[in-house]
Amino acid sequence: MKKILFAVDGTQSCQKAAQFVVDFFGDREDCAISIIHVKTPIMLYGEAALAAYEEIEKKENAESDKLLEDFSAIFTNKGVNVSQKLLEGEAVTEVLNYAKDFDLLVIGQSEESFWNKIFSTNQNDFSEKSPIPILIVK
Repeated sequence: MKKILFAVDGTQSCQKAAQFVVDFFGDREDCAISIIHVKTPIMLYGEAALAAYEEIEKKENAESDKLLEDFSAIFTNKGVNVSQKLLEGEAVTEVLNYAKDFDLLVIGQSEESFWNKIFSTNQNDFSEKSPIPILIVK
């Protein structure tokens, strides 16, 4: 059985990639699909910020859980079973460490904005550092 890892975030390109994964791999019985999302660690400084940490963490966890549930629904609504994993840390590092036991990593193409092109290197980092084959869905 081929194991496919689909890394998700809240972008429009990731939504398109989800539809591609469902259409391309969804009816294959020889594929197991897992969805992963990495939430950024909460960085707070000062006493006032530390007091709000628990509330902020709850909100972040709820948003991450909802994101995974929404993406899972794209698959389950088409009759495709998926597993989910939520990690915390730097996205590229966490996904690539987790991906070692999979046969294919799927990500959506980076958003096409001026600022994203300048400051976002995730797509390049994934493609250069991945220990397994990677599919970038446009």
